[in-house]
Amino acid sequence: MKTSHSAFFITILLISSFSLPTHGLILNGLRIGSIKINGVLYCSFDGNLHGNSPPLSGAVVELVCAGARTDLGQVVTNPAGVFVILVKLLDTVLFDPSICFARLNLPIATCAVIPPDGALTASLILANIVQTVLGNIANFTVTPFVNSVL
Repeated sequence: MKTSHSAFFITILLISSFSLPTHGLILNGLRIGSIKINGVLYCSFDGNLHGNSPPLSGAVVELVCAGARTDLGQVVTNPAGVFVILVKLLDTVLFDPSICFARLNLPIATCAVIPPDGALTASLILANIVQTVLGNIANFTVTPFVNSVL
């Protein structure tokens, strides 16, 4: 009798491990498996491209969600000022594009033009959703950065 209970329990565990999660981010009717956020920062008063502003290299950009008061990711800009934040499947439950944003805390030692306090923040815009066999990927871009007070 013990063997049949154990086999039943193992079968239930296997079935539940292959089922899709009931919670998570759904965009345009599609369950999202991961999120990718792209942006570029420049050494200018607001972090955006103005004239021939040089790229802002080595700056730490965070993905912050205000309602959950959660930092979902942190990356460093490359020499071209580009950043890409990747959000894993488990963290998509905490992600809400209406309350999440990209943030760069000030000051930035490598750019004297940027104000010495506060932060630069940018909202997120859904660019597209790519459907793959490994899950759907939501690609976001950022709006122009603005100066914010922390």
